Amino acid sequence: MAEPAMSRRRPTWPQLPESLRAAVQQRIGAVIQWRSHDHGYSPGPALTLTTDHDEVFLKAAFLAGNPHTVALHRREAEIAAVLPAGTPTPSLRWSNEVAGWVVLVFDAHPGSVPPLPWRSEALDAVAHLTARLAEITAPDSLDRLVERARYEGLRRLAGEPHPGLETFDPWLAGNLDALASIEGTWTTHCDGDRLLHHDLRRDNVLLDESNAVAIDWPHAVAGAGFTDLVGWLPSLHLEGGPAPEEMLRRHPLGRAAAPEAVTSFIAAIAGYFVRSSLQPPPPGIPHLRGFQRAQGEVCIAWLRERLGDRVGEN
Repeated sequence: MAEPAMSRRRPTWPQLPESLRAAVQQRIGAVIQWRSHDHGYSPGPALTLTTDHDEVFLKAAFLAGNPHTVALHRREAEIAAVLPAGTPTPSLRWSNEVAGWVVLVFDAHPGSVPPLPWRSEALDAVAHLTARLAEITAPDSLDRLVERARYEGLRRLAGEPHPGLETFDPWLAGNLDALASIEGTWTTHCDGDRLLHHDLRRDNVLLDESNAVAIDWPHAVAGAGFTDLVGWLPSLHLEGGPAPEEMLRRHPLGRAAAPEAVTSFIAAIAGYFVRSSLQPPPPGIPHLRGFQRAQGEVCIAWLRERLGDRVGEN
């Protein structure tokens, strides 16, 4: 399968301002080789940098650029510094604001983003990663999912209908009030103390010969362990992976979770994806709304599979 159309190229090492490159090399040494990683949906460089004695991963955001990306980088630096020992992720070396940029430097990891098409070994490794994360107690300093996330998209669309709803499966509009009620229960079902990445997708995973680690942690929170699994499955299916319900039933976290809890969280992320996709694109990320729409469509189909054609009649 080809790479998703939403992908795009990031700035390379030579394209970065000389002042930024000089500031980074003052910390890590002269860069003799670099490699850009173009996966992901935020702007800014993402580079593996090699010196004559070391290799690191660098990500950065221009302070005068997209303010949302700057805020995410700052938050990721705070979170990376408090992740528990043993968390399956490369360690943060240092972070700072230099030459007008927020810069984060991590240990380099030998793995790479899982290739397409998905192989069974890669599926198993990422599924195991979700199970490993669910075994870790979140640091007390992390926000709780049910307090930080604002999953209210279906309820807002029910109160203020958007003409763009007509471009989705008519089942959504026909059952919107009932689905909004289900969405409203998600905070009851999804609280907890497990460490959640809360943005787990293929582009946020590195895979070596047998193990997967999670990268890009600005959205990390504490909550119910099954939610990282559920949140991963829509994008997995878009990439040609198994249907969400099939993966859910195969996974210990999915089998252990209460069905109504899973359904409430699917409704929550469906509302987020659908309503977000109907908004103007954020600066510098024109491809994001299309990706959100595609995930929203998967979530709608998944909800319809679980709930039937007329919600509340079964």
